[in-house]
Amino acid sequence: MSSQSAPSIAQPTFRDGDFVPTREVPFSSELDEMIAEIRAGNAPNIGRFCGYCSAPLGKEDSCGVCGETTDRTPAVDKIDRELAQIYHAKRKREGLYVHLAAWTGILLATGLSILMILFLPGWTKVFAVIFLVLGGYFAGVFFGNVLIQGFAYRAGLKMFARRWAQWRASSGAARSAS
Repeated sequence: MSSQSAPSIAQPTFRDGDFVPTREVPFSSELDEMIAEIRAGNAPNIGRFCGYCSAPLGKEDSCGVCGETTDRTPAVDKIDRELAQIYHAKRKREGLYVHLAAWTGILLATGLSILMILFLPGWTKVFAVIFLVLGGYFAGVFFGNVLIQGFAYRAGLKMFARRWAQWRASSGAARSAS
């Protein structure tokens, strides 16, 4: 048996329903967007980033996400590949939940349309086709965007926190002076 214990996994912090980045879970929406642009080939992987969490620094000497200073942990000029994969995995997790919910709404509307076709008399079956088109669209939007989006975001942040802790415990820990 190993005497090393697994790294403790901090949970994302929420205030009034909004995520608040902490040193333990330093998710940066700016970095998330930047990584998406880099992965799409629309931006280079170069800049000035926090040495602890890789959030964009610009000309600042302290990170607005994790609070680290460049005196304590020097800034880096590239985003770590493993960290970029963690951010990408978070987006994929959120997308999985949202797409599954949207398709559930579309399939539910399709099922209801089929029932309407089976049970409505004569020309009123036209309403079933209209419901299929409009109901499928609105059910997909409601289930995917309204109903599940907050849950998907929280699930993505929890997965980010877990993978962040693992990354910090391995190669990411070498980047920080603390």
